[in-house]
Amino acid sequence: MTTLDDLFRGPTDSLPHPRLRNWKARLERPGTTATLEVFRPESDFGQSQPEMNLQFSEGGRLLPLETIPWNDDLNTGLVQLGVRAVSPEQEAERFALGLRAAFRRAEQEFGDGYFNAVLGEFLTDSDLTAYPAIAGVLEHAYFNRPHREGNGFDRYTLCREMIADAIRGRAQELTGPLKYPQAEAKQILVNALSRYLDDRFSVSSRRRLGLL
Repeated sequence: MTTLDDLFRGPTDSLPHPRLRNWKARLERPGTTATLEVFRPESDFGQSQPEMNLQFSEGGRLLPLETIPWNDDLNTGLVQLGVRAVSPEQEAERFALGLRAAFRRAEQEFGDGYFNAVLGEFLTDSDLTAYPAIAGVLEHAYFNRPHREGNGFDRYTLCREMIADAIRGRAQELTGPLKYPQAEAKQILVNALSRYLDDRFSVSSRRRLGLL
């Protein structure tokens, strides 16, 4: 029987989910590796709810695939455990979802319209528009110019810094625990941003409906 005192005592592991604690213990065994694949089928109204397919290998032997609904916390934990996606294309899909989660705080605090406006200005003010994958999506993304209040720490500045922090955090995950060389990490992040923007501004969906 679990007692109240038991709940005060543990566990002390920093990983916040029992699945992550299990995966960490398994990855610590010699000869054990894992890769992640995102399954996100297309529908008539865009992409449907994604799933996480986690493939463990022990001593070169593939274990049964573990499939669960996409979970932002589990994905963050897998990144911290150094579990890569199965390919750069899949890594971009995964990080597009990671960006969606990282941007959510600013989106909720400032609202969709204002967040879109600041995000759009942030991107057009950066060198990210030099990448065709991003420029091609922004060409069909509609957003207003964000209102600025004129002081040193207004909501515009706060929202913009939260956006920069979200992108910076994903960049450092790629070169940190996932150990991608920076050149490869840049390409993954650019493709992830492109996919996120495409989904947020419904560019591919509008194209399929003949609206572009």
